[in-house]
Amino acid sequence: MTHCYLHLSAEDRAAFMLMRAHHSIRAIAQQLGRAPSTISRELARHTTGDPGERGWH
Repeated sequence: MTHCYLHLSAEDRAAFMLMRAHHSIRAIAQQLGRAPSTISRELARHTTGDPGERGWH
């Protein structure tokens, strides 16, 4: 089975950045109509890996 992963749009990414400080990945995913795994992958893709970091680099 092949999986097709879609990246967030620029608008979704901007909303995600604003919501990240106060909402869980699941809450953000529900608000954007995306799977929590999509939000998690985007977060991992765009952070530096510092354990205390919760934002975009």
